[in-house]
Amino acid sequence: MSDGLSSSIPEPEIRAELERILASSDFQASARNRRFLRHVVEETLLGRGGRIKAYSIATSVFGRPDDFDPLQDSIVRIEAARLRRAIERFYLLEGDRLGARITIPKGTYVPEFSRPQSPAEASPLIEQKAPPATEPLQDYGPRILVELFEQEGDLASCPTIGRTLTRQVISALTRFTDLFVYGPATAEVGGAEHDLPIDYRLSGTLTLSRDRLHADLLMSRQMDGRYVWAQTLDHPLGVERDPQQIVSLCSEIAGHVVRVVALRDGILDSQARESGGAAPRHFAGYQKLLDFHDYWRTLDPARFEPLRLDLEATIAADSGFAAGRACLSLLYGNAARFGYQAGPAPLDRALSLAREAIRLAPNSSKAYHARAVAEWFLGQPESALATLQMARALNPNDPELMAELGFRHAKRMVWEIAVPLLEEAYLRNPLQSGQYRMGLFFFHFAHDRPAEALREALAINAPGIGHFHLASCAALSEMGRIDEARAYLAETDRLVPGLRDRLVEDLTFRQIHPDLIAAIARAIGRVDPGPGRVRHLRRPPAS
Repeated sequence: MSDGLSSSIPEPEIRAELERILASSDFQASARNRRFLRHVVEETLLGRGGRIKAYSIATSVFGRPDDFDPLQDSIVRIEAARLRRAIERFYLLEGDRLGARITIPKGTYVPEFSRPQSPAEASPLIEQKAPPATEPLQDYGPRILVELFEQEGDLASCPTIGRTLTRQVISALTRFTDLFVYGPATAEVGGAEHDLPIDYRLSGTLTLSRDRLHADLLMSRQMDGRYVWAQTLDHPLGVERDPQQIVSLCSEIAGHVVRVVALRDGILDSQARESGGAAPRHFAGYQKLLDFHDYWRTLDPARFEPLRLDLEATIAADSGFAAGRACLSLLYGNAARFGYQAGPAPLDRALSLAREAIRLAPNSSKAYHARAVAEWFLGQPESALATLQMARALNPNDPELMAELGFRHAKRMVWEIAVPLLEEAYLRNPLQSGQYRMGLFFFHFAHDRPAEALREALAINAPGIGHFHLASCAALSEMGRIDEARAYLAETDRLVPGLRDRLVEDLTFRQIHPDLIAAIARAIGRVDPGPGRVRHLRRPPAS
């Protein structure tokens, strides 16, 4: 067992760090646990780390009598867990410095003293652990160790609550197939926890009281020990403290963790963006996905072709990169949606890429998402909806799949399914792509609420896509604001020349309900009847 000493850190520096912690308002610990911390640090500095046991702490710090039995009284274990959380919180708030650091590892009461590496020192270590350049991109991605969640309090009704939440978090994270997830069992193999190629550690403590379930959650970066996320959740319990209710609350907590950590714009996305070119090499595949999602957010036409060429080159070099194939499939779907030049049969290419992505990664919800979009525009809406349901079953925590499914049902005017899905999706992630708000536009427009329809159309925020300007034009027409509607129609004509001439065919190609098509066509006709010509719709349409 380590005695916590490190010859590289002078004793005065350790003592100064101890005083810094104890004097800080960010160190939220009881007076008893402050004595606890001082005691174990002083004992270790005096060379007596081997004597630090639950008995010595209980009698020397907590005032327990000489007949104290740690097997009967868990006070030291409980207070040690609280002290660890207080130290972790302190370094989360005040840890951006390179001086001495004091921690108390799980499984011992002996403190360890260390000094975090600077980015310049850490980078060479990252390069040493990075996969060789020949390793395929499907093997690259953020690697997370989910530690066993600690548990405290009255555990009689649910004695394994910590393991329950740990399993649920692991299960939810593994649905994101571009992540690599390790659990406590992996870390224990051969006692080689510190040799795991991990980037982040996810840990926490559950406290079960008479009427509440309290969760403290932490995520730290392995490279330098910096905490990148911390949150406290509190859930009330019924009087009966039904074990099934407790398990259900654990499932809610796991879903929240996944939404914060793994979804688009979550902790992992922000970390990858911040690191940029300094990211470990095994983030290379994940960076490709970030590039795609940056495009998907705004559908900026200027990004389409460079991204398509980059992904084509990527999958040519790494044929097993399933996520790259799924993203490329969605790009070819957009080529058909918006009339981009991307080969003679973009939808056939989209479907082929999606099927190959599913073959390579049968549990990838992104691959099924891509297949559903290709099926939709190939005139197979029933198959597309069934495929989207499969995607959601694979990853029920992904609000983008929820939004996509709601959007497709909205085009068919199945409002009782579409609207709850869309509203819940944007409640879970308000920052996701605005394109799905078109489903809410359809809903309000069909129910004679043009002001609400206009609000949704403007919230889409995709200025380079003519169809969304057309939606604003239709809403303004219904509101009688014809001059403003003409301005939006002019912008539509600039972006998509000739769309008015083939409007009905274009909207039919998009599998929009005939009643919606008729209502939109009438609204546009009041703004500018047009020449009255109808051209044969090309696939892909020049829209």
